[in-house]
Amino acid sequence: MEFYWLFKVFLIGLALFSWISYRSERHQNKQNLNDIINERISIRKLTEDEFQLLQPYLDNKWLVFPYKYQSSLIDLEVSKLAGNCVRHSLYTNTEETSFYYEIGGIELFFPYNMYRYITAFNVVEVVFTKKYAFVVKINDYDIKTVADSQDGVIYSELDEPWLYEQSLDLETLEDDELSSGKAAKIKSETDNKINYVQLLEREETSLESKNRNKKTNGILSAFFLVSMTVSFLMYWYLNNSAILFLVIFSFIFFILFYWYQPKSKYDLYKVNCIKGLINNKKTNKKEVTIGKNYILKVPHYWLPFLPEKSFIPANMDVTVDDRKLIRYENTLSINQEIEQFGPPKFVKRNLILFITGIILSAVVYFQTNIVGNALLAYRIFNQNVIFWKLEDESVLKNSPIQKGDLVNIQMRNASCDVNEKSNEKGCHTLFINDQPIENNHVVSMADQMKSLFDNNFIDTHIDRDVMRVQQYQDRLNEMYKQYDRQASIYSMNIKSLYTKLKNIGKIVTTLDKACNVFELDCHNVRKELSIFYNSSNWQEIVKNAEKNPNYNEVVDNKFVSRLDSLISTLKKDILVKIKDKVSNYQHQKSSLRIDLFNYSYKDISTLDRVNNGNLQQDSLLELKLNHYYDVLLAKAGTINIIGLVKDIYYQDNNTISGLKVDANYCYSMNLNDLFSLTSPVLISLVIFSVTSLISFFNGIIMCYKLIANRRRQTEIIKFYKNRII
Repeated sequence: MEFYWLFKVFLIGLALFSWISYRSERHQNKQNLNDIINERISIRKLTEDEFQLLQPYLDNKWLVFPYKYQSSLIDLEVSKLAGNCVRHSLYTNTEETSFYYEIGGIELFFPYNMYRYITAFNVVEVVFTKKYAFVVKINDYDIKTVADSQDGVIYSELDEPWLYEQSLDLETLEDDELSSGKAAKIKSETDNKINYVQLLEREETSLESKNRNKKTNGILSAFFLVSMTVSFLMYWYLNNSAILFLVIFSFIFFILFYWYQPKSKYDLYKVNCIKGLINNKKTNKKEVTIGKNYILKVPHYWLPFLPEKSFIPANMDVTVDDRKLIRYENTLSINQEIEQFGPPKFVKRNLILFITGIILSAVVYFQTNIVGNALLAYRIFNQNVIFWKLEDESVLKNSPIQKGDLVNIQMRNASCDVNEKSNEKGCHTLFINDQPIENNHVVSMADQMKSLFDNNFIDTHIDRDVMRVQQYQDRLNEMYKQYDRQASIYSMNIKSLYTKLKNIGKIVTTLDKACNVFELDCHNVRKELSIFYNSSNWQEIVKNAEKNPNYNEVVDNKFVSRLDSLISTLKKDILVKIKDKVSNYQHQKSSLRIDLFNYSYKDISTLDRVNNGNLQQDSLLELKLNHYYDVLLAKAGTINIIGLVKDIYYQDNNTISGLKVDANYCYSMNLNDLFSLTSPVLISLVIFSVTSLISFFNGIIMCYKLIANRRRQTEIIKFYKNRII
């Protein structure tokens, strides 16, 4: 135990002796400084550039720590010193807590880490403060050259692992006039309040500014590219020449914003030089927290080289506006990366324009028939395009029409495909049949079917017979009222209204023919009509009806409603049967088929929207029936289609059975206008070429930049690994 205390006293004495010796040396150095200031020989004046480079160290005490802060120079006289440069240190608890450099007993401060150029024998040029001398040149390296090599980045002298609290404590101890109690107070306040220390604020260097994208992000360029395409599509469908100005202006603005570089992007950002501790590193968010709540964004490839939590304050440079870490000590530096490996490539604008170009190219391709337009343009330039005017079905079938020809089809007896889904714009597929259907029992019943679908097929009216029956019914109800209340209620329920149903015989014979011809299930309607003939034999009922077609009878209104409902159901079934006949007739070999390509439609007014799926209205049912019979009898509508031939259908005998035509309005122009500067055909090719080339080139550039960035990042990581090892 006694040996332990003796050893402890020895160590304390040794430490006290070291500290006294260290302080004695510095006191002697101060005396040496005073002597040389009085005896010095000036070799020149300090230049303005040198003074400006020293100014940050005169303004900020943290940049000269652990030296004693001096806010001014004695004068601007530059002197020369020569000799061996020695570094002296003081250790506390095995950690170096203070140091200084000296030549010939004169303490020297090396701004901008100029101590890196110390050799065995050194010649330095210095200017003096009251405590030490600033080095402005060492050997062949002057302060301006060294500062330029660091692109203006200012480093403090404290580039070693000093603990922040110890540094503050020792700085306090160096002040002969500061008591130990006051030093303890400063240390306590620092521990509680300071997250980091801001050394100074500077502008980013020219190299650091290259880490930002100085061009636009491409959104405005993409917007005007979309505007150009949409305006053209409006011109394509509306044929309004005024819209061309929108196309031209949009294209001009696209070019302007594509090359536009805002001047504000070239302004140098402010950078804070700070010293602090990393308290937390969030890899997933690419962030580090300095002190308690100062969050910095970090390049993702720096994260492996940053500590999860540091215990030694580090020098860092941080952009003021977006809080991005651009330097960490002398290890990680954006400035050095760009100097050695060049600036990164920015792909955001290329990505936006690449995606926009692909989408717009696809839209233009499918909306404007680019392949057909290109073929037409080629044939026009080679004077190989033919314009066909076709007014007869037989002429069309035997014409030597080719793909890419222009046609003007003016023909009668055209009808929409009955199987085509209804569309308000008109027909997409048409058939031309110039010969009516022959020897068909459906056609032979046209008059009867039109009569059946007439709104007055079930004809009722009120006459004297109806009134007598109604009076009899009223007297019968009065008789029930003389009985009990329950019977009176019953009499109210059986009260009915009556009407006279006319031409019952005609109804029977017409429905009988319809049921037989179209093979319909008419059991219910026959059952309702048989009550008028007191017979269950339907054939006998039909014979009686043929003999007396104008047979009338007073009936209950409820009966009329039931009969009307049953006949409406039969009408729908009959339309389905007739539609099948029409479909077969349209698709027979002798028919001529016209398919309108892409979004082309033809409105045939005589068709009266026959493809409307609403079958609830009797008037609509009647219109459908009339149209179907017009088609079967070759009395359908007239068409006038002008367009570009996309495809040709042939029969087995090599005659034409149909055409696929793009009937856009632009093909109705004459050939001179069709390929003028304002031609939609020509402009469609130009717009498609522009959007495709923009997409292609930006895609290539984007791939190149991604590969270059990947390679650059790999080299940077390799450089940092080798540097740290």
